[in-house]
Amino acid sequence: MKKLALLGIIVFSLSLGAYDTSGKFGMGVRFWGSPIITFSNVQIGVSNYVSLEPSVGFYKISDDYYSSDFFAASLLANFKPIRKARSNLLLKLGGLFLGGSGSDSYALLFGLGVEHFINDNFSVNVGALSGIWHSSSDYGYSTTLTTFGSQLVDFSLVWHLE
Repeated sequence: MKKLALLGIIVFSLSLGAYDTSGKFGMGVRFWGSPIITFSNVQIGVSNYVSLEPSVGFYKISDDYYSSDFFAASLLANFKPIRKARSNLLLKLGGLFLGGSGSDSYALLFGLGVEHFINDNFSVNVGALSGIWHSSSDYGYSTTLTTFGSQLVDFSLVWHLE
């Protein structure tokens, strides 16, 4: 808990100002979790305080006994309550759909992140997401899971167009 409080203080101190992302459109790559799932990522600056990030991805797990393909689609809204010259603290809220061989999963995701602009056209976005997951299978079973202690790591690189 002390580490989480220290991380919160560091993130807060890095984000005391304003960087305007309204009207910016970005494209990039997002990496999530373990195993790593790669997404194509788009970032749309709706206003200086809100951006949307729709993403899609495809992942295949394969070994000698098991093979499964997954399609993933997500939509995250980034709320920016605290901003700095080149960094934004992000409150993330959104959803994820994961469809695979014989099962579908849905998640309501929320978390914190930091978006840092290297220059006016390139940003690095790092965050942690928790959520409420629901999975159902073609075999007739379903599972609901809440993750607060084990976060999904969110890392993306975005190139912005003006």
